[in-house]
Amino acid sequence: MDLPACTGTLLDATLPTEDHATNVIDKDTVMTFRLVTGGSAAVFCSIFAQAALAEISPRDVWAYWQEYMTASGYEISASEQMSGDTLTISDITLTMPAPEDQGTMTVLIPSIALTGNSEGTVSAAFPSPMPMQVTIDATDAEDGSGEVVITHSGSSMLISGEPSNLTYTHASDETTVTLTNLTVEGEPVPPETLRFALVLTGTSGTSQMTRTGMRSFDELFRAESLSYDFAFDDPDSDDQGQFSGELRGLNLTANGAMPLEMDANNMAAALEAGFNVAGTFAYDAGKSSMAGTGDGESFSASSASQGGTVSVAFDASQLAYDLTGNQTEIEITSQQLPFPISLDMAETALKLAMPVARSEEPQDFAFGLTLRDFVMSDMIWGMFDPAGTLPRDPATVSMDLTGKAKLDVDIMDPAATAALDGTQPPGELHAVTINDLLVSMIGAKLTGTGAFTFDNADMQTFPGMPRPEGFVELALTGANSVLDKLIQMGFVSDNDAMGARMMMGMFAVPGEGEDSLKSRIEINEQGQVLANGQRIR
Repeated sequence: MDLPACTGTLLDATLPTEDHATNVIDKDTVMTFRLVTGGSAAVFCSIFAQAALAEISPRDVWAYWQEYMTASGYEISASEQMSGDTLTISDITLTMPAPEDQGTMTVLIPSIALTGNSEGTVSAAFPSPMPMQVTIDATDAEDGSGEVVITHSGSSMLISGEPSNLTYTHASDETTVTLTNLTVEGEPVPPETLRFALVLTGTSGTSQMTRTGMRSFDELFRAESLSYDFAFDDPDSDDQGQFSGELRGLNLTANGAMPLEMDANNMAAALEAGFNVAGTFAYDAGKSSMAGTGDGESFSASSASQGGTVSVAFDASQLAYDLTGNQTEIEITSQQLPFPISLDMAETALKLAMPVARSEEPQDFAFGLTLRDFVMSDMIWGMFDPAGTLPRDPATVSMDLTGKAKLDVDIMDPAATAALDGTQPPGELHAVTINDLLVSMIGAKLTGTGAFTFDNADMQTFPGMPRPEGFVELALTGANSVLDKLIQMGFVSDNDAMGARMMMGMFAVPGEGEDSLKSRIEINEQGQVLANGQRIR
């Protein structure tokens, strides 16, 4: 059966209670257990979709689940019992090898009940509480096992359609995932040493999976809130910590496709076969806190924000991230600091896009960073400017870069990356464009744009790097005023300030306004460097 891709929910289904009451789901279910390993790690996913007109039976659902998991690299075993319209699958065991023969991971699920409905749909039910056991048999690392218990209430889930076009829908009032025990190298980890719990409330979502030459999915997931609580206490030291947080108003949209036969441990081959995924996660508000002790010193921190987004795109051509945050507030206290530190930012953003596959032609990349309207508390300002000499207007740092680069290796191929000896870069830089540069703080403002190409055949003109050719245009205002204030504060001497002004005079010319400078730095085909038309190299 075609299972949808991860929504980020571990389980949102109506499950029978332990006395086997039939708290049966009204809508279809699909659960994907997908191993993502860098040694051995597990990600368990549940995703769902809306009703279709075609009919499907419980045995159809179970058969396609097995097909999907087997095609994804799992070995699966289970017991089956049919009673009336309900197929009960018990003692489910999923096993997958870790990459590079680093061991295996086994997941045990007690039971799933699939019930056929008169309209040709299948309802799915899981016990609540439902213990799930995970065992890691590592080759070069520590073996371990653990158990998480999943409980939920007010849940519903439906599987409908036909095997080549399935739709899933789900809703749940509350779902809780709790770590109940952990064993490492045969030694149990006491509950007071490590605890973890995650709670989702008000979840709902739909997902559609179609199968032609690929398995394609399109999904939507919502949750009123997500909260977590994590704590550790190292028995061999004084290190300990508690971490908690909450996100509210969660929305996730995602789509993508995966090969019918896919080895999760060979992502390079999966990408070549057409694997792709894109999604955006958004939240309305969030908060977090942490406290603990490290190296004998206590610390605490808290943060809050008015929402943000995380977007990801991954295919054979690129891996791209785009993160944003709004109205972020951070407070930090530590024994090493004389007072609490408070920071506010109206906007934070990070953008990164890079090629992932070897290519004979240059490919696009991008990088962006924004810290907008950054404000420090008066206590921090008072450490170096108690008289308030410098302007305390909100500061902004922003840059937007794009370019072209060529990779010589597939970075998703562990064997290829392991073969790099560190003496040569994994590829070549061919072009960089500075779309925007802005630094604004303490009364000064720097802006800039530019573009450069790079000749990788010429590593002699600028030893150790490909020869650049292009320009950058810069504009600076308020620099002389800042220098005057730094002299007044005693941070800069008159001689140092004079040297700085002479340096600016070498590379810049007066701008259009008061206390403004501008500069155009060029590197030509001959490797000459010019500042405002004057050769300086």
